[in-house]
Amino acid sequence: MLRQITQASFGEIDGFEVIETVMQNASGMRFASCTYGATITEIAVPNREGLIENVVCSFNQVKDYKQNPQFFGSTIGPFAGRLENSEIVIDGKTLQLKPNEGKHLLHGGSKGFHNALWTVETIERPDSLTTKYTLTYNEEFPGIIQMEVSFTLLETNEVVVTYKGSSSEDTFLNCTNHSYFNLSGNLKHPIHQHTLQFEAQSYIPIDEQGLPLGEPIAVAGTCFDFSAGSILQEILEQNDPQIQLASGGLDHPFLLNKGKIVLADEESGRRLSIVTQEPAVVIYTGNKMGKGYQFKNAPAQNFLGICIEEQNVPNSIKYPHYPSSFLAKGKLYQKKTYYKFEVVGVT
Repeated sequence: MLRQITQASFGEIDGFEVIETVMQNASGMRFASCTYGATITEIAVPNREGLIENVVCSFNQVKDYKQNPQFFGSTIGPFAGRLENSEIVIDGKTLQLKPNEGKHLLHGGSKGFHNALWTVETIERPDSLTTKYTLTYNEEFPGIIQMEVSFTLLETNEVVVTYKGSSSEDTFLNCTNHSYFNLSGNLKHPIHQHTLQFEAQSYIPIDEQGLPLGEPIAVAGTCFDFSAGSILQEILEQNDPQIQLASGGLDHPFLLNKGKIVLADEESGRRLSIVTQEPAVVIYTGNKMGKGYQFKNAPAQNFLGICIEEQNVPNSIKYPHYPSSFLAKGKLYQKKTYYKFEVVGVT
């Protein structure tokens, strides 16, 4: 197939045009993103029969991303996850940020990276295509934060996401992407028959508001042990109090032993392997996606996608025994996440 990068208008936000960029490699895999929120708007990969279909929950136009508050495909920052009481502490001083979920701050607040218009450029190399987004961010978090997020599509059907950031003042930075994956293709089925596998020593329980509590719990002997691979339906049907607190699913941080998470769908043959150096991953099974709106490929419903949010521990500012997300003035924040799409069981 033709290897190419194309760009087109994706609509307007507050009077500003939003551009969608589509990259396609020689084998036909497509990766699309837009300047609103540096948001992933499509990932299309083959199934066992070679049929190329979309494997993320996404919309046809940018206004739907603006209207729906569930961060579909968005770049998340300055701080992924929940911050208790919307507070951060720098040099012993407590700074109050504007809450956007009750009294707490979720995914950087209402003016987080997901709600910003980024600048885009594209780069073509012999073995890769790259869409690079840049943003000068000067909202509630301390400092002027210079951000760069790059999506690089390889010929091996792998996407490398690179995050770089620096700040004019001491601040906090903890980024991730909030794509909802569904490997059935074009959202044919909910995620119940997907298999999830990763190695974690423990998970962090949540309270009734979804806030991660301080002390981790060992996963051994619990439904939170994914080391051998688990079919999601078996987890969603558990009566564990933590599952019930999360509205009948997962919305929990896990402390990783190894930085590889594998999601697979036996029916389609698709497999996604995510590699990260982050200490934690938040698994959210779309428990509160709800109904009454339309994705590009299907009507919305609960459990139609799974978020795999590799990041530092959410709410870690309150718990110093976890790795810090503090970023000193002038220092570089940098990380890479690898998403490799494969097909298994091809005869």
